[in-house]
Amino acid sequence: MRALVLDMTHGGNLIARRLLAEGYEVDCVDVYHNCPTDRKEDLEEYGIRVMEGSPAERYDLATMPAHCPVSFMGGAEAAETITFSQAVNRLIDDRRFRIEVTGVKGKTSACYLIAEILHNSGRKVLLHSSRGEGPMTDGGHRIDRQVSIAPPYLMTLAAGAYDAIVCEVSLGGSGKADIALITNLAEDYGIAKNTLRASYAKKDILSDGIDIVPEEEVGFWSQWHDGVRGYRRRVVRLSEPRLGEGLRVSVDYDGVSEIVLDPSYVATEYLGAMDAALEVAEAMGIPKDVVLDTLRRFKGVPGRGEILREGETVVVRERNPGISALSVERTMACLDEMRALDGALVLLDPVSRKVCDKMDADGIRAIAERYGVPIIVTNGDGTRPEIPVGTRLLVELIKEAYQ
Repeated sequence: MRALVLDMTHGGNLIARRLLAEGYEVDCVDVYHNCPTDRKEDLEEYGIRVMEGSPAERYDLATMPAHCPVSFMGGAEAAETITFSQAVNRLIDDRRFRIEVTGVKGKTSACYLIAEILHNSGRKVLLHSSRGEGPMTDGGHRIDRQVSIAPPYLMTLAAGAYDAIVCEVSLGGSGKADIALITNLAEDYGIAKNTLRASYAKKDILSDGIDIVPEEEVGFWSQWHDGVRGYRRRVVRLSEPRLGEGLRVSVDYDGVSEIVLDPSYVATEYLGAMDAALEVAEAMGIPKDVVLDTLRRFKGVPGRGEILREGETVVVRERNPGISALSVERTMACLDEMRALDGALVLLDPVSRKVCDKMDADGIRAIAERYGVPIIVTNGDGTRPEIPVGTRLLVELIKEAYQ
């Protein structure tokens, strides 16, 4: 049997090794022409042929990320072609309790909330996210390694007797999670050179376990999988949001309670992620007191709506691979509602480190201008420009993380 693996950037090397172990003769194609030399040499040592372009040959199986266009096949032909998510579904053998989370917005936030709730319930938890992978501790998430959140990396989760593993996944999933969560389809953006939509890839996360999606999207996702469960609005704000003040909210979880969220992050950006996380908690039978206490003490994800102070300037930092015109619009709307944009400045750093989609700087610039906020766009070399004297609020947008 012969297999062709297209893409060496998003875990193709992992799939190639697993297919080799399954008895396939494997060829790999570096379709983006950026695979490190040592990775190629490692594969070649195992007898895997690595090429720069697809050969005009026949294969029993071809596999590629869902975002790769069919044109990458070139002259190659295959009896069967599957996505990386579908390949992971066939190859993964990790039987530990696993929660997989994908979606357009709020993936990392939902993962952190779920992981903290489970840790506070007494479970030993591993968190695999765009910020890194490592165990949850009483001091927060300990990051032991930086790792991609592409589907093949679900096959490399750290060893250990964890009670639960919470995994953020970029496009798709294994289809074998005990709980699969799609946070939302806020923007069904184009992939594979706009020949497909993001939903085509994300549907592969749906499993035979518990599948959770937004209540208003149940009908949409049900076209691919039966028994999809909708999460509803559970956390409702009761006070007007103000920068530096805790947000008072009602929480519908085993009855309705009122709590105040910590003021160290832009809490209004997290309400949807909280709704999703509470649905997962309910599905797992987490006690009400644990859930409420976690929400009270939660301080947001570092670098995601984080509120800091640098001298006389308040900094709202968004360090996120998912920064886009859509996400920036949401951030600016939240800050505008807080009446915090007087004297504000947006600093946009279009860093693209191991991130496959580029930032829409022009679209973000237009949003800042619509809110009447000046914007500085860096050249992406890591150098921070001088911040003008008198800047009261700095909205720092940094697009970087491991995907």
